[in-house]
Amino acid sequence: MTEADDARPPEPAEQPEGPGGPERKKVKCDTCGTLVDVEEITTVRGKFYCADCLSGTMALESVLPFKEKYDFRAIKWTVLGCGLLLVAAVFVSIFMLVYTFMRLDTQIECRNLKLMPLYTAMQAYASEYNAYPPDNNDLRPLYGKHGTRLTYFVCPGTDNIVSRAEHLKDDNVAPEGEGMSYFYQGGHRFIRDKGDEPLPILWDQSPANHKGRGVNVIFNDGHHDYWTERVPELVPPGEAGEPPPGH
Repeated sequence: MTEADDARPPEPAEQPEGPGGPERKKVKCDTCGTLVDVEEITTVRGKFYCADCLSGTMALESVLPFKEKYDFRAIKWTVLGCGLLLVAAVFVSIFMLVYTFMRLDTQIECRNLKLMPLYTAMQAYASEYNAYPPDNNDLRPLYGKHGTRLTYFVCPGTDNIVSRAEHLKDDNVAPEGEGMSYFYQGGHRFIRDKGDEPLPILWDQSPANHKGRGVNVIFNDGHHDYWTERVPELVPPGEAGEPPPGH
């Protein structure tokens, strides 16, 4: 029998004497319960192990120092906590993206689905008549022509109503009631000289169209901008070749 780590003396099981003399003393393995010769028993931390169980215990012992060194419960909660933080970070990121889109959606829809189609219709009108509609805030010449729809004249951030041609001549800045949601600067030339500065031609009547954040501005060269600190000002159509105040 071999010993290790403060072995306790085994208590041999009572064995009857055989015809050839007393049988060899046997001891019960504490792991599997098998009776084995006392010489084949090894004690580890006060427990008796047969050869088979000892090999399994030694394999387990090679893992025990790692388990004792690291607190797996703490590791589990740390990993769980990190996972929850990661999920929260992803959720916050998605929320911020959705929130930003929700804040900008009317501005984007206004620009892409309203003002730009109106500008395209104005281009078609100018190609036909060699001039843009002449008067400020009067887009009645576009009524029913060049694929123009009445819904184009209403910003999605307003409650304006456009149901007939008379609503397309409107100086009202209220984001509700009858009338279009945009200002139009008449008097721009259709053919611009090379090097001419692009000038505002169509824009939101008020920042109130987008909850006070700013106005979409379409220029006579077709590009667009979003002004947050100022609003273009209308000038008499005959002076439209000069940059209007606020530009």
